[in-house]
Amino acid sequence: MDYDADVKTVTEREPLRIAVMIPAGPRDDIMDTLASVLCYTDPSRIVVIVDDSALSARHPDLTDTFPDVVVIKAQEAPANGAKKLWVKAAPAYRWLLERYEPGIVLRLDADAVILGPGVESAAEEAFSRHPEVGLLGSYRVGPDGGRRDFRPAAKVLRKEIGSRGLRHPQLRAGLRHYVRLARNNGYVDGEHALGGAFLLRAETIRSIYSNGCFNQPWLAESMLCDDHIMSLMTFASGYKIADFGGPADPLALKWKGLPAHPAE
Repeated sequence: MDYDADVKTVTEREPLRIAVMIPAGPRDDIMDTLASVLCYTDPSRIVVIVDDSALSARHPDLTDTFPDVVVIKAQEAPANGAKKLWVKAAPAYRWLLERYEPGIVLRLDADAVILGPGVESAAEEAFSRHPEVGLLGSYRVGPDGGRRDFRPAAKVLRKEIGSRGLRHPQLRAGLRHYVRLARNNGYVDGEHALGGAFLLRAETIRSIYSNGCFNQPWLAESMLCDDHIMSLMTFASGYKIADFGGPADPLALKWKGLPAHPAE
């Protein structure tokens, strides 16, 4: 796909209630996840699958069957990055934001499913009550109700922005810039919402886009996961994170393995 073809101006971009971004790896069978999304999200949507597998070959009629589903081939990333998902998915985020105006963006793992309707209304209400919040997800409280530990992510981050990061000077300088912005907004090193499922406010992801965060190839050298980076960029763009993915929270998600269609 030509990422730069058919880019829209602000007035030309199609307004949507929700956009769903699903990275799909070589071992992922996305069909349960996709079925739950199409069953339970508002029809005013676009579903973008970032394909790092043979999904299109296994399901050649997918986008013909579901006109609101788009499959974008994952961007190639240098072999020296350990995680690389941020770099692979970044062009898909740019593609989305250059063509649509989603009210919220749901980032969903390929091995998670939505188990009920209403995620848009719940997110819109939460964002309305808390204008400082730009990202909702399993943050300080995990899906099991336990307190989350940010120390492993903080250790990786501090290594990359510290003296040991001098081996990757561009990565070190770039991360230090965004960490400085984020700390000025109250960021604590390593804090993040789990990447399995989180929701972004429209203004937040637009700000992340405008700040060039989806166009930084040096992030391929980072050992940080994409949820670490998205959370960092949220703070760097002037927003906070709030819990929305605990056991009693509205983001009703569960690891997949359904015995039947989500509606059943």
